[in-house]
Amino acid sequence: MTQSSGQTETAIEENGAPTRFSQTSSVLKNVLESLIFVSDKLVSAKRLARSAHATITEVQPLLDELVSDYQQRGVRLYFIAGGYQFRSAADSSEFVKSFVAPKPLRLTRAQLETLAIVAYRQPITRPEVDEVRGVDSGSALRMLAERNLVKILGRKDEPGRPLVYGSTTRFLEFFGLSTLQDLPTLQEFSDLTEEHKALFELRTGEAVDIAAAELAADEALETAEREILEQEEAARLAAEQEANAEDDE
Repeated sequence: MTQSSGQTETAIEENGAPTRFSQTSSVLKNVLESLIFVSDKLVSAKRLARSAHATITEVQPLLDELVSDYQQRGVRLYFIAGGYQFRSAADSSEFVKSFVAPKPLRLTRAQLETLAIVAYRQPITRPEVDEVRGVDSGSALRMLAERNLVKILGRKDEPGRPLVYGSTTRFLEFFGLSTLQDLPTLQEFSDLTEEHKALFELRTGEAVDIAAAELAADEALETAEREILEQEEAARLAAEQEANAEDDE
């Protein structure tokens, strides 16, 4: 088989892999460009030469040409730490960061209230969350679950077997916590610095409302105390009924 000066002849081994072949510099240059483009990490000239079935002597001047070709482009070819990689131009960095950055996770006040109740009182059911907030929390819980901030832990062993909710690892990551023990107390929340308040607003899209937080905490505390008293009263009545039953016998 013959070939023109602008064509390449490729030999194929029995296993289908290409062997070393004779090629023009323009074709080899295109091959090198393609190899660097598809690589997900830095790739050395030695590896490029081996993959292109060429020698270092053949590929090095072509690599230098590629670096020069992309010098004034939005995507540039860089030689870094012994390898080549395509990267966006440094003078476009602010635009690129803005374009690829994930959208901030915005939470409504209802979702924040619900998330706080779940975080501090987990495991907790939806009716229990509703009781603290005084309104239906189904929609807020559903959105929090979709955003992987809360999860279903199981079902509570009581009539209706309501779902039990708790926080997720994503919740800890979102608020920069190592464990749930790192959750701030109300006093610590009140003493937040302006820097931390600004960070909170940036992360959640909500302003820090200390008065509202204190009111919500007081209501949660009152609810918890009321539940404890009700449980103690129920236990006392059950004990009295049991004692009366024994006396009747």
